[in-house]
Amino acid sequence: MRALKKDRQDYGEFGPFFVNAGPQSFLIVRDPKHVDKVCNASRQITPTAFHLELFDKVYGLPAAALNLYAGKAGLEADIKDLQYAHVALTEKHFTGAMLLNNAETYVSILSQNLHDKMFQVGSWTQIEDTWAFFRQVVTRCILVSIFGLDLFKQYPNVMKDYLEFSDTIEGFVPGLPRYWVPGAAIQARDRLLLGIQKWLRANLGGSESARIADEDPTWDAMKGSKFFQERNHVLSNIDVLDMKARATEALSIMHE
Repeated sequence: MRALKKDRQDYGEFGPFFVNAGPQSFLIVRDPKHVDKVCNASRQITPTAFHLELFDKVYGLPAAALNLYAGKAGLEADIKDLQYAHVALTEKHFTGAMLLNNAETYVSILSQNLHDKMFQVGSWTQIEDTWAFFRQVVTRCILVSIFGLDLFKQYPNVMKDYLEFSDTIEGFVPGLPRYWVPGAAIQARDRLLLGIQKWLRANLGGSESARIADEDPTWDAMKGSKFFQERNHVLSNIDVLDMKARATEALSIMHE
C-alpha cells in the first residue's frame, strides 16, 4: 500500500505499471509526458548506432567486425572503405545511366518470370491470392536482378527462408534486447547466411572473381549485378570481413 501511495504522489492518476506476460514484463506508460519522452528517445539513436544494431542483432554480423561498424578509432582506413561500399557504390549504380541499365535488367527478368507464369495475351490466368503471388514474383525478380540466377540453383530454398525471415523480423525495434529477436527469425537468418556463403564461395570467392570492368555486362547470371559484385569486391579487401560477414552484407541488401 505504501508503494501505491508513493506512486500516486509521484505520478498522480497516470502512474506507469508493469504487466507480466510469461517471461517478459511490459511497462505500460499512460502519462502523456512519459509517452512523449519514450517516443522521443528513439531519436537519440545515432545513424551509426542504428546501423550497428541492425547488423548485430538482425543480420548476424560476426563479433570480430562489430568495432568496424561501430566506427571505433584505429580503423579509419577500413571505415572509409566500408562507407564507400555502403554509400558511394549505391549512388554510382543507382543513378544516371547505371540506374537505367539496372532498371532494364529488372524489367527484363520480371517480364520473363510473368511469361513463365503463363501470363499470355488472349488467355486468362487464375490467381487465388494476388498479394502472395505478386510478393513471390516481385521479390524473386529483385533477388535475381541483384544476385543472379545461380544463387537459386546453389540455394533452392532462398525464397522460402527469406520470406520467413522477413515476416518474423518485422516487429524488431532498435534498442530492444537481443532476446526479443524471434527464434524463428534467427533460424531462418542462419540458414540464409549458410546458403549465401555457399554461393559466394562458388562464384565470388577469389579476389579477382568480380566482373566490374567498364566493358563487363551490368548483370551476370552466375555472379549477379555489377553493383553487388563491386560492393562485395570492396568488402572482401577489408581484413575483418570474412565470408560470413560478407553474407550478412548480402542479407542486408535483400532486406533493405
